[in-house]
Amino acid sequence: MNTTFQPEVLIQNLGPDVKSYVYQILNEFSAFITPETVAQVVAKDPLELWKRRSDYGEEFPKTREELARTFRIEISLSESGGTLSAEGIHLDVYEALKQAKEKLLKMLDQIQDDVVSNQDRYQQIQQALSSGSTIH
Repeated sequence: MNTTFQPEVLIQNLGPDVKSYVYQILNEFSAFITPETVAQVVAKDPLELWKRRSDYGEEFPKTREELARTFRIEISLSESGGTLSAEGIHLDVYEALKQAKEKLLKMLDQIQDDVVSNQDRYQQIQQALSSGSTIH
């Protein structure tokens, strides 16, 4: 059964502007999803990152208090038991959403490039075989 893509937004108390931005971001994934794909946008506790702060580099908040004021947003796409996700962290919710979106789109673009490259190579091999050429 084909159903329309229905993303799930799990951020509580969103204003209409933020909700609109979230749906705009999710729309940017339309080229990479099927009707069975479940998209989620989840606000996570930024303080969970404090112990791993060295993994984030220079832009990471310097104090726990500053970290507590940030938005940690995860965007995930799930289908057939597999999940691909990315998160952003920033003092501005729009910037955190943008970071997560850009990271996830980069992953999806890389996957697409790998798949397309393999398909192109396979087609080249099949064409060479059918024309009697030798493959080295």
